[in-house]
Amino acid sequence: MNLSQLHVLIVGGATGGAATALLLARAGARVTLLEKVAQPRAVGAGIALAENGLAVLESVGLGPAIAAHGRAVGIPAIVDARGRRLLAPPQPTPQVRMFRRSALQGLLLDALAAEPRIERHFGAEVLTAERDGRLTARVDGRSVEHRADLIVGADGVHSRVRASGNFGAHVHAPGIPYLRALVDVDAAQGVEAWTGAGIFGSFAVEGGTYFFASAGARACRRAIEQRDLPSLRAVWARTYPPSIPLLAAVRSFDDLILNRVLRVECRQWVDGRLVLLGDAAHAMAPNLGQGANSALVDAAVLLDELRRAPDLAAGLDQYQQRRRPAVAHVARTSANLGALAELTNPLARWLRDRLLLPLASRLGGDRTSRVMQETTATLLAIGRA
Repeated sequence: MNLSQLHVLIVGGATGGAATALLLARAGARVTLLEKVAQPRAVGAGIALAENGLAVLESVGLGPAIAAHGRAVGIPAIVDARGRRLLAPPQPTPQVRMFRRSALQGLLLDALAAEPRIERHFGAEVLTAERDGRLTARVDGRSVEHRADLIVGADGVHSRVRASGNFGAHVHAPGIPYLRALVDVDAAQGVEAWTGAGIFGSFAVEGGTYFFASAGARACRRAIEQRDLPSLRAVWARTYPPSIPLLAAVRSFDDLILNRVLRVECRQWVDGRLVLLGDAAHAMAPNLGQGANSALVDAAVLLDELRRAPDLAAGLDQYQQRRRPAVAHVARTSANLGALAELTNPLARWLRDRLLLPLASRLGGDRTSRVMQETTATLLAIGRA
């Protein structure tokens, strides 16, 4: 179809929404972007981009900036508390780069500002979205009406677009929460450790270290409930000594970001002129690091299928047929991996580490392609076409 005749309204200006806006605008569409956050640059801690997500961003001209601001992750292995390898990454090992989320968002915002076919509205809270392409948002305390040929819901796990349409959505009960932080010390281990208290991972970012820790163990939950940073440090110091310099660099409890994992599954991603993308369609556990990357792949595939299709309805149908099975596999695998990682019973962990994980490594097969979902060459070609 001729995208130059298409007006697309994108709700959500984070990674997936921004990439969708750039891809569609550069393919000729007129794009209006609505973002609820008035000043989104400083939101979040760290973010990992894998080979698939990196390819999408490279395809829209961000390759040099990505290389300058991202820190390469060598071999992102899973280890135990003593540093013994439990699970090696799939072969061939995909490229991974770690970023400060604010730095990545800044790159995307600058690219949006430089694109003349994108009209941006920050501080715009979506109230309702209709399947006929009408949308109402609140801006500066007043309601504003919009109409578009297509409305893309890239507005996250609590999506207003999803809530407005008929997508057959199921939001699973909250899972184990995670603590995340950025610290200005060079103490990254470059691995994810599965310990008796849960997961602890640390990776280098520009100017410091990004670390994350699961908070499902009883002692961790108690320390969080009481906002007791010394007790939290003590729990992890006993369980995983490499955590000591990282938690010591946290100045106050308010420097920690607490996220509770939600999983979203939708029976369909399309309702009339409404379509979902990223966490709005398929929020998942973080254990494969494919949340943001899958949103970027969504953006590229949406463009690809719209461009191939004879009309809008056909393009949207092909988009969800191509994406839903691929993402469902990744989400299930992430959830299963997360359940294994959070085992704290000593016997269960021994069985996992000595029997289950070695067997999984031997029987893994071609896991890389299924996790990446689309080939790098395909994703690069979509954005560069």
